[in-house]
Amino acid sequence: MKSRRDRSDLKAFFEPGSVAVFGSLKEGMGLGYGMVRNLLQFGYSGKIYPISPSCSGEVLGFRAYPAVTDVAEPIEAAIVITPPRTVPGIIEQCARKGVKAAVIVSENFAEAGGDGVKYQQQLVDIVHRTGIRIIGPNTIGVFNPASGFVTNPYLIIQDKIRKGGIAYCSQTGYVGLAARPWEERNVPISKLCDIGNKCDVDESDVLNYLADDPQTKVVAMHIENAKDGRSFMEAARRVVVRKPLLILKAGRSEAGAEAMVSHTASLAGNEQVYDAAIKQVGALRLSSWEEYWEIPRVFDSQPLPKGNRIAIITGAGGLGVVVVDVAVESGLTIAKFSPATKKRLRKLSPRLGSNPIDLGPVLTVKEDPFSVQREIIEAVLEDDNVDCIAVSVYTGFDALIAPIARMFDSLKNNKSKPMAIWIYGMKLRVLDEMLRQLEERGLPTYLDFELAVKALGMSAAYSGVHK
Repeated sequence: MKSRRDRSDLKAFFEPGSVAVFGSLKEGMGLGYGMVRNLLQFGYSGKIYPISPSCSGEVLGFRAYPAVTDVAEPIEAAIVITPPRTVPGIIEQCARKGVKAAVIVSENFAEAGGDGVKYQQQLVDIVHRTGIRIIGPNTIGVFNPASGFVTNPYLIIQDKIRKGGIAYCSQTGYVGLAARPWEERNVPISKLCDIGNKCDVDESDVLNYLADDPQTKVVAMHIENAKDGRSFMEAARRVVVRKPLLILKAGRSEAGAEAMVSHTASLAGNEQVYDAAIKQVGALRLSSWEEYWEIPRVFDSQPLPKGNRIAIITGAGGLGVVVVDVAVESGLTIAKFSPATKKRLRKLSPRLGSNPIDLGPVLTVKEDPFSVQREIIEAVLEDDNVDCIAVSVYTGFDALIAPIARMFDSLKNNKSKPMAIWIYGMKLRVLDEMLRQLEERGLPTYLDFELAVKALGMSAAYSGVHK
């Protein structure tokens, strides 16, 4: 048996030079056809071999084969979307062919009980006997924007996925390309991975792979249970010494633990043990799906803070008071501005100088509010008593988008401290466009101020442990 370290070489899953696609190749309807279409849509440049006993001729320009053994060329990976009873035989053929990695999208295995349990055990036996690697079954599999390799067979109406540093890994297809507005939200992705039922590849394998992945800056991991607790902790430690690891652990409640069994046949572990283990390895624990999606963005584009002192700039005083509470609860302290910064701020307005900064009374009486806001942010960023900054920006209508974008463009030279932005206003369409533009500039932007502050809190927490 290979060592856990050797087992984590998952390159064939994310960067295969060739792939066999097993499934219905019926044009417009077959999932195998959809799989080939999606590979082309995302620019996969490797060789594609559609496989189906009932299909001959070509599929989207590729020759179709009745069986994988009919292909003369070597094949590195396989994607399987066929009825469960057929899957073990297909994987056996792939192993004999020399295929290194197989993603089994098909459902109704161990999570469904009955014969599904038997079929999944057959897959486990094949892995042990032949050495082929499997992600799944019951999975959407993987996506790598750098190689264009995608294993999701369903209709995807987005294709300009931003390449970045966030790896999202989960036991659910909710991380798939069809489930989230990745393109419109401009999310910077390095890898997506749904490990499904974990008949072979598990969260420890994926963590070890991502620890070494140069494209990944931060890992967000959703788990229902750890297949091997000791291996999971070792892999998590390898990640954490190199990059932040954020964990969303499902099944905290008794009802949640019961729901896991019917989802991926997972067995719940002791919640207190998981919590202690996550803290022990230096990972950061998330409490909601919203945090899972949103908080990693601050790690992708911003430097780590040198401490936990935060400056808060808001457009309303009452909001600042609420955010102070969130900051303290997130492990941050409210920065005390230096005398030089206070003097600089009070030149702009005698009402400035304390933290949080309330912009409202100042911006309403200035001819160029964006210039004043920029000067305030610059003053705070240059204060040695400040480690990170949270800024709220009013984006009420279209005409504000361009000047706000220009304002932050002028701040690009100061990247020594992390900044998170909250935007608010009257129109969702305008907010979405502002968010997209600021994210494009490498500025983590949120529709919830508290979440922006929590993100900075987690950044400070990771920085404090790993100085």
